[in-house]
Amino acid sequence: MGEMFSQFGEGLSYLGNAGYWGGFLFAVLITVPIALIPGISATLVMAIAIPFIIISVDDPVIGVAILATLTGIDNTLDSIPAILLGMPGGATQVTFLEGNQLARQGKAAHTLGAVYAVSALGGIIGAVSMAFVIPEIAAMAMFGVAMVAALSGGAMLKGISAALLGMLLGTVGPAPVSLDLRYMFDQTWLWDGLPLIATTIGAFALPEIIDLTMTRKSLAPPAADLSYRAIFSGARYGISRWRMTIRQSLFGVFFGAIPGVGSGVIDWMSYALGIAFTKDKSQFGKGSLEGVLFAEAAQNSKEGGQAIPTLALGIPGGRSWAFVMLGMMSYGIAPGPRMLSDHADITIMIVLSLGLGNLAVTMLGLAFTGQMAKLTKIPYPVLGFIIIPISFLAAFQSSPHISVIGIVLVGAVLGLLMKRYKWPRPPMLIGFILGPIIEAKLTNSLGLYGWVGTFTRPFFLVLFIVAIATAIIFSKYMKIGNPASSEEAAALSNGAAQDSSLPWTAKLANLRWTFRETQWFSFVVMVIGAYAWYESYSFSSRGSWFPLGIAVPIFFLSSAQFIREGLGAKTGEIMDIGIRSAGMEGARSAGLMIVGVITLMIIGAGTIGLQYAAILVALLGPPAIMWNRLGIFGGLIGGSIIMALNGLFFGGIFGSNGVVAVIWPDKFILDFFR
Repeated sequence: MGEMFSQFGEGLSYLGNAGYWGGFLFAVLITVPIALIPGISATLVMAIAIPFIIISVDDPVIGVAILATLTGIDNTLDSIPAILLGMPGGATQVTFLEGNQLARQGKAAHTLGAVYAVSALGGIIGAVSMAFVIPEIAAMAMFGVAMVAALSGGAMLKGISAALLGMLLGTVGPAPVSLDLRYMFDQTWLWDGLPLIATTIGAFALPEIIDLTMTRKSLAPPAADLSYRAIFSGARYGISRWRMTIRQSLFGVFFGAIPGVGSGVIDWMSYALGIAFTKDKSQFGKGSLEGVLFAEAAQNSKEGGQAIPTLALGIPGGRSWAFVMLGMMSYGIAPGPRMLSDHADITIMIVLSLGLGNLAVTMLGLAFTGQMAKLTKIPYPVLGFIIIPISFLAAFQSSPHISVIGIVLVGAVLGLLMKRYKWPRPPMLIGFILGPIIEAKLTNSLGLYGWVGTFTRPFFLVLFIVAIATAIIFSKYMKIGNPASSEEAAALSNGAAQDSSLPWTAKLANLRWTFRETQWFSFVVMVIGAYAWYESYSFSSRGSWFPLGIAVPIFFLSSAQFIREGLGAKTGEIMDIGIRSAGMEGARSAGLMIVGVITLMIIGAGTIGLQYAAILVALLGPPAIMWNRLGIFGGLIGGSIIMALNGLFFGGIFGSNGVVAVIWPDKFILDFFR
């Protein structure tokens, strides 16, 4: 014990070491500008930086502390593009859902100020929290899917169907044990399944970017308060919510300590937990600052939780912590049960670096957010045609195969249709993230305990019952939306009162089934469910039970929704963002122009190369949409930004070598003609 405290003292002595602070500053300075690029994560930054750190830093305490700093910083920064630009990452979908709407209301500065305060406190709580449990991960993942009730609002059938559709998408690729090639259509590049970043960008981000570009307006209203007074007002509000922050942060630590539970899962589950503790649920899904803070507190504290299995058991708690482990092993340090006794100096500096990194980024954010928030005053077509090519570049960078572009495009069409027909996308993304976890853990459990043993384990039963009860409670008490007007509410109330006085035979006689436009997407989901059901019979029994168990309820639930819509049933408000450009003058022509520009980009990627096609889109897009001097100026600025980003970061411009060694796709159109 005395030796351990002695090592703690040695570790703390690094706070007076210039080498430590130089490494800390290096971590902050390289992460801040890179992490602001949508789709670029701390994992990528660490993958790039780790060889340089190991080679140039001899002291393992400083080297590992730098890696820990890199791990913690990104969680605060990735909220900026989600809120200001409408560009979420894999772990900022809640922040985007609520925060981007707040930015449209002119509250971007206030929101980011609150995010910084809560993120700093959450990061500190995560850094000092030391608790670890190993529960039944599959049952907890099912609990996360049950939170669909909180995310579906007045469209429970749609929400559950969307969650199951996401789980079905998660089955693409080889089955966990049998290795059946499921829904791959002979495409070997789908061996690892649908890529998370490309799917998220396609279904969640690109539809918003296209929709906002079609409005031809700025993100925030002209009267938006972007002053430092608003930022510090938000920070004071975030600090005042310290009790909520502690609760959500401890939740993030708890789930972060469970190996295999990723950031996307924690994002949605912390959001649902916060909603459960909130009396007035009417604002969630419409731009709720509380909703943003629920997720951000847990996201920053989860790093402390993920450090626990990494250091104590030698099991990486997350992707970025796998790089921390790699760095430790490169220095000859074996993580595991003896970590605290043998390397207490490194352990204490990891804890301190996590907390200090969050504080450093918070201070930088408070200093520069006032300038960054001014992006919300720029007409969105200027930003949109910068973000659209960045979206494709980020998706391709995460999974370097030309088919990724197709996934982004198909995902964008799917996302736009879901927005158009009021199908909530958050449940689909939850199902997509959690589906593989549920299947993998259940498959392992079935191999050990069999069907009866798996589904009768006490912990599994308790969580399953709690999940069902939670879904029922949310569906009964959570009133997310109200009718559009008081007149409509009165009309619905009077109609309901009159209808309730009729006998059931008269009610049946009044029913008239008519095919309506709103039924198209329900029909599409029915077809997908029917095809997946049929195709699952071609797999082995071990590979078919999970997709079959998903496809059958998809078919029947979407069929029920199809019938309800045909009978005239109305859908309540959903916890998602609808088409914002609907009814705006010139929106249709703008949409056609956007389709034309994206088509030009795809053609350019197949002829002159994706890196040059991205520049072309950023250059031509704004003047094509706006038809004025600002559009021409915005195009020149956008083209220059994409050119600089390609040349300095991705490489491939005039033979340049970027920071990331991207293998650009072949010119597939030219190759076809050759």
